Order: sequence, then structure tokens, then C-alpha cells
Amino acid sequence: MEYLLALTLSALFTLVFIFFKRKNSNVYKPKALKKEELVESYKAELLAILEEYKNDSNLQRVEKIKFLKKVNYELSMNIFFDEKEAKDLLQELSRLEK
Repeated sequence: MEYLLALTLSALFTLVFIFFKRKNSNVYKPKALKKEELVESYKAELLAILEEYKNDSNLQRVEKIKFLKKVNYELSMNIFFDEKEAKDLLQELSRLEK
């Protein structure tokens, strides 16, 4: 009797686990979509920084340089971007103005 109860409970837990595992399996995004989202988030963050310091051009420039250094470091550690793509993105961000 005890074995039957243990077997039933383990089967129930297994089915619940498989149900939730299958439900969350559609979370993965394609590589291109992740890259595009990352680029857009960098642009939005830089535009926010430029907007925040729009009254002081020197401070705006300093903050922009800090941000570009941070992005450079993050892109160098990111497996989705090769060296040329990272360089092109940094150039695009550096030309971005408010």
C-alpha cells in the first residue's frame, strides 16, 4: 500500500514538472532578436543620458564617454557580437545626438 502511494505521488510530481517545463520552453528567443533588442536598449539608454544632461554639454560629453566605455566592455564580453559588429555599434552610438 505504501509503495502504491509513493508511486502515485512520484508520477503526479513528474507530470506536473513536465507540464511546467513544456510551458516555459517557448521562452527562448532567436539570436538576431536578442541582438536587436540589446542595440535598441543601448540607444534608448544613451538618449536618456543625453536628455538628462542636455543643459550642460561638458557633463553630457563626460557621461556619454562613460556610457560608451561601459558598452564597449559589455560588448567585448558578449558572445553575440563579433569585433566588427561591436565597433560599428559603438560608432553608431557615438554619432547619436539629442
